[in-house]
Amino acid sequence: MKNRISIGFIFILTYGIHIAYGANLGVPEIITLLIAGLIFFCFFGGIFMLIYFLIRRNRTQPTAAPNTVAINFAPPIVHKNPQVKEKIGLSKINARIALPQQNEIRYVSTDEIVRCEADNNYTNFFFSDGDQLLISKSLKEYSDLLKPQGFVRTHQSHLVNPKFVKSWLKEDGGTLLMNNGDKIPVSKPNREMVKEVLGK
Repeated sequence: MKNRISIGFIFILTYGIHIAYGANLGVPEIITLLIAGLIFFCFFGGIFMLIYFLIRRNRTQPTAAPNTVAINFAPPIVHKNPQVKEKIGLSKINARIALPQQNEIRYVSTDEIVRCEADNNYTNFFFSDGDQLLISKSLKEYSDLLKPQGFVRTHQSHLVNPKFVKSWLKEDGGTLLMNNGDKIPVSKPNREMVKEVLGK
């Protein structure tokens, strides 16, 4: 029977069911061949449809961007921000320094300091409110600290805040008159530099 089914299956595929029926195949063999042919058709038809949908899906989906990294070798562009400059200038104006004493550390705004005067290894601070403070550190240390804030070294023993200079007195080669009435000598090597700072 198996041989007859195989031969009938080949006949159905080649010549159709009428010729298979005419080849002395019984009804059971023909039904079996039809079922086998249907299964065969569904199997290969399913594979064909699967391939079709996969191809169609790949065409409709956007292609993914390649996994690459772009490297820019150009130097970075530096943009000037005026607000940053304003903040920097503001921080200089409102700068504070620490003045250590025996029982406390006093924090003072540089705008309050009128001048500093050396007293051996000590420094005497004079403030705009008339207060005075003696600190056990040399004038050189405070000179290095306060020069970036605009203070000027007029003499080996004096450091002044130009904001509190009232006038330049042409006596003894050059003397600064402060707003509080103090007179500060200007040494000869520092005269041109002091005049330049004050605006001549």
